[in-house]
Amino acid sequence: MKRAMINPRICSNCDLCDVLELCEKKAVFKEDKTDKPWVDFYFCSGCLKCKLLCKNKAVEEIVQPCNGQEKLGW
Repeated sequence: MKRAMINPRICSNCDLCDVLELCEKKAVFKEDKTDKPWVDFYFCSGCLKCKLLCKNKAVEEIVQPCNGQEKLGW
């Protein structure tokens, strides 16, 4: 299953993070202003729209094996 991951080495922690603001599944989180955003795989649908939104190209696509519930669409 495809998922998004934000590479912390590339992310500049910009104040105008479109990825954080525009994720339709609300899968991108940021603990506080000094932390870099991260993707919660439980909420991420794998649409990868965030990859197009990130100005710094910090969002990468990763592939994770599906568990039984994901295969069934739960």
